[in-house]
Amino acid sequence: MSPLADWRRAARRKLPGLAVVLLLLACHFAFDRPLSHLRERTYDFYQFLAPREATSNPVVIVSIDDASLKAYGRWPWNRGLLADLVDGVAESGAAVIGLALVLPEADISPDGIAGDKRLASALAKNRTALAVSLGNEATVSEAEPKAGWSIVGQVPETLPGFTGLTGSLPDFSSAAAGLGVIRTLPDPDGVLRHVPLLWLRNTAQGVQLWPSFALELLRLYAGENGYVARMNAAGFDALRMAGTIVPLEPQGSIRLWETDTNTPRTSASDILSGRGDPLLRNAIAIVDLSAVGLTQYLPTPTRPARPGVDIHADAIGQMLAGRYLVEPTQGRMLERLWFVLGGIVFIGLSGVLAERVVLGAFALALLAATPFVFGALEYSLQGVLYDPLQPALATILVAGFEGYALYRRSEQRRSTLARQFSQFLSPSVVQRLANSDTEAILSGEKREITILLSDIRGFTAMSEQLDAQEIGKVVNHFLGLATDEILKRDGTIDKFMGDAVLAFWNAPLDQPDHRERALEAGLALIERVKRENAAFTARGHPSIEIGVAIETGICSVGNFGSERRFDYTAIGSPVNRTARLESTTKKLSIPLVLGPGFAQGASMPVVQAGAFELQGFKGEVPVFTVPEIHPSSQSAEAVV
Repeated sequence: MSPLADWRRAARRKLPGLAVVLLLLACHFAFDRPLSHLRERTYDFYQFLAPREATSNPVVIVSIDDASLKAYGRWPWNRGLLADLVDGVAESGAAVIGLALVLPEADISPDGIAGDKRLASALAKNRTALAVSLGNEATVSEAEPKAGWSIVGQVPETLPGFTGLTGSLPDFSSAAAGLGVIRTLPDPDGVLRHVPLLWLRNTAQGVQLWPSFALELLRLYAGENGYVARMNAAGFDALRMAGTIVPLEPQGSIRLWETDTNTPRTSASDILSGRGDPLLRNAIAIVDLSAVGLTQYLPTPTRPARPGVDIHADAIGQMLAGRYLVEPTQGRMLERLWFVLGGIVFIGLSGVLAERVVLGAFALALLAATPFVFGALEYSLQGVLYDPLQPALATILVAGFEGYALYRRSEQRRSTLARQFSQFLSPSVVQRLANSDTEAILSGEKREITILLSDIRGFTAMSEQLDAQEIGKVVNHFLGLATDEILKRDGTIDKFMGDAVLAFWNAPLDQPDHRERALEAGLALIERVKRENAAFTARGHPSIEIGVAIETGICSVGNFGSERRFDYTAIGSPVNRTARLESTTKKLSIPLVLGPGFAQGASMPVVQAGAFELQGFKGEVPVFTVPEIHPSSQSAEAVV
């Protein structure tokens, strides 16, 4: 078969694997949203293994904790007590004070009015920020953003936003230097991975742009009056404040990148008792409820439950450090490109790797591990997020399918070989053939073989005297003996032709001693027929004699035939010469003759028994035999 045909056959075998690659690629497009959850878990694992390196963060949390409630009474406190807390934090040297609290209602206790006035005064005289919450519920305590805004770039025609706002009392909101949204939006699986920095509120007067609570605290800390937001057709793109650029996701958020350190805390009871805390000097102090039952906990990428205020502190730390996790726009494309290339490479090498299991396992491990190494380096060095899991899984699936396909082809080949050769080869040869690479062998090749042809002498006259049933017994008896002796010596039975059997050696597997095997089979068959004749005739059957011809030469060996029927056979002049030589056994009155091709390379002594003109061959063809067969072998000249 030509190299082009071999290439086409090999290419056809790769098509199912390539189809699996294309199917996986289509699934990656079709199920991008569900697969995003798996991708997010991979990104979580990055942070779990290597959290963001802790940098200087001025945030200190002032906790209204269990000790504070025990010392100053249960929550809610009188607003005058909150005013004392704000003043105490300011006296400790805090640069900015944020109350992670929403106080929408007036205090109706006897000292409530006075307490509200004191709190409004404390908020006004210190650099403070209050929290607000956006939602689609009815607005409670209307308020306006404190910071100014500039929008750069293309503003989308429609922007998703909220309609309702819940803020503190107007006196409190007016007195505070900043207002920021404290609400968080976890992912569908409940994990908080994205911290919105910018929020939109749709009002009758237009769209309001609100900063997050963390962003507003940072603005006050930096002494800025406003922000500059850059937008594009997809949504938000970046935020500039205090000379730094904060890359934003289209929704106006940043991806939370946690550290393995805890935000410093001080108890509100210590501040109210006048002890103060040196940690608060030049700090961003966030007053928060952290008593049991009053604080809100959220699962994050690295921890099953974190107080919400800690998340705001981490967001401030990220912005100050200028460290952000970014999922590149070309990330999905690189994922798909990787598993397509990885799958194609593995499919292309599968034929070679199938015979080298260790090398195949190493190649698969290398292809699957490379995305993880690349993703880990990009994460640790650049903060860029690539998902290695899906390309690796796709590569493993392709490899698994290709391995299964190779296994199925191997099993089909074994089944085909067993079905095709079990009657014509010995079981050991069939097993060796099944374990070898026989594609080229079975498709046809030229090789030297030794051919044996044997039939029953005088069979035509015998068949005229016997009925059909008896003829069948005679033929089956002889062919059974011939099959046994040929297969004992690992010969290949080509075909049965009436009362004759044709076999050859050195195909489909190499047999360096093919001449010796064929001669041994021929002599054994002659002796076996003689030995079996006594018992055969005792059962009422006729005695039989056989002739055996053996020749060696170059033949085409392989599967030949039509698409509907083919056989593994040998074709060539040596086969024809063997058939013609067999007829000379009658002329020479000997049971075994050898052709000139056999004699030329024989390793055992042979003698020339004569020379004959054979039909289809020019000139006389010398005919040989072994000394023990030739009647005048004692005086004949041996040819070695």
